[in-house]
Amino acid sequence: MEEKDEITEEELNSYYEETIKGISRGDVVRGKVVAITDKEAMVDIGYKAEGMVPLTEFTEPPQVGDELEVYVRSLSHGGEGPLLSKREAERIRAWENLREAHERGTPIKGKITRRIKGGFRVDVGGVEAFLPMSQADVKPVRRPDELINRDYEFKVLDLNERSSNVILSRRQLLEEERAREKKAFWDRMKTGKVFEGKVKSITTYGAFVDLGVVDGLLHINDMSWKKIKHPLDVLDKGQRVWVKVLDFDRESEKVSLGMKQLTPDPWEKAEEKYPVGTKVRGKVTGIVDYGAFVEVEEGLEGLVHVSEFSWSRRIRHPSEVLKEGDEVECVVTNVDREGRRLSLSLKQVEPDPWETVEERFPVGKVVEAAVTRVYPDRALVELAEGVEGVLRAEDLSWDKRVRHPGDLFQRGDRIRVKVLSVDPGRRKVRVGLKQTRPDPWEEFLRAYAEGDNVRGRVSSVTDFGVFLEIMDGVEGLIHVSQLDEKKVKDPREVVKEGETLSARIIRIDPDARRISLSVKEFKKAQEVEETDKFIGNQDQGEGFLKLGEILGKMINREKK
Repeated sequence: MEEKDEITEEELNSYYEETIKGISRGDVVRGKVVAITDKEAMVDIGYKAEGMVPLTEFTEPPQVGDELEVYVRSLSHGGEGPLLSKREAERIRAWENLREAHERGTPIKGKITRRIKGGFRVDVGGVEAFLPMSQADVKPVRRPDELINRDYEFKVLDLNERSSNVILSRRQLLEEERAREKKAFWDRMKTGKVFEGKVKSITTYGAFVDLGVVDGLLHINDMSWKKIKHPLDVLDKGQRVWVKVLDFDRESEKVSLGMKQLTPDPWEKAEEKYPVGTKVRGKVTGIVDYGAFVEVEEGLEGLVHVSEFSWSRRIRHPSEVLKEGDEVECVVTNVDREGRRLSLSLKQVEPDPWETVEERFPVGKVVEAAVTRVYPDRALVELAEGVEGVLRAEDLSWDKRVRHPGDLFQRGDRIRVKVLSVDPGRRKVRVGLKQTRPDPWEEFLRAYAEGDNVRGRVSSVTDFGVFLEIMDGVEGLIHVSQLDEKKVKDPREVVKEGETLSARIIRIDPDARRISLSVKEFKKAQEVEETDKFIGNQDQGEGFLKLGEILGKMINREKK
């Protein structure tokens, strides 16, 4: 075949233009969309003819004037001009970016397109890369589908252009970013610094607050100046709060936080604001066996001891008087700023009734009182609100031995009593019931003496003798040995209860209020009186004879 020694002018011009423009097949050049047909976009790349890019390579429809990079597949396509590829240009550029990112360790952008076995497929500028599940996040991925169709930045762990294998890591990038944030966080950390954080979790002892890169502990005692039973009373999960750094340890990454420290401590000026004697209003926040806690302002609680509830009533449990939520008025009795203790009183809101007790209830005054309590040996009576009197068993009756005050009256009964003694210092008043009536013993002592004869009703019969009621409120004892001239084994064989007897007073003990009586002595005296009377009515001789007979009979009875 004959070789061609010369080239045509057309071939020369074509070669010249290609050389001048520097465009060759396989190049990646920039161009501008100048026209759009049904199937192609015409792109001016500075060549003698516009190139063609299939519309199928565009994710979004191109517009005239758009600038883009294209890959030159051929300079002539069916005699119409260069055939270009936008997709191939992007792929080439993507590989260049991947190589650079891998070499320099810089992040690269990509979109997670789908989930595959062991991880995800990621589109990095047209190049499919693999993202292992373990490298998708710093935490285990619980909802993988939520990552699909989302753009992220990645680190290139490995790439092989020949096999088109690219392995990415999002986790490594996040860890590096978190490490930088942590360093910056700790570098600016100091005690007293204030942060806005988010409540991450709540426990019984406090809450953990997310400060961005570190979680801080907000203890329940540092949430509020007032007492909190549970953190949920103050916080909710997810709530944003302002907190103050109380302490921190960079090595262990622990931070102690406080909320209440952002406001003044109410105890600092408690002594100035609430001096002793001040009346305050507050809300009952807690009931315990020994008293009630009352909040006078937020963070400032005082204790009303059960002894400070009432001047008069003995409160067994505070719940008898108060319940949580009650609004009460109290008087400040003590302020201990150092110990953070405030003592309050309910009863001192009103004057102490014992301050004027001597004026209102002088000794000897008879008053009407209500029985408040009854015990085996005494009873308590309310003389006035806040003042109780003690009524002892021995002050109940002049004549009767009362075994139990409840035999005479019950709680709530109103009785008249006499004030016997007043001791304001010990807060005691003694009263008597029997003292409201005259003492029958005084009347008895004025009317009788030892040796007098008395007549009365048998009130009771015992093994050792008989009690004889001489007058209302006065009894005497006839001992069994004094019942008859004959020996009496059982008084019940001789005397019956309710029977009327005459006896002689043989002994009176005013201090012990005891009277000893004798029927035997009474009868002897009667016989002597009868004898004397008989002698006075008869002549002397006749009288002596009869007197001898009488004395003989008496002697015979004594022998028997």
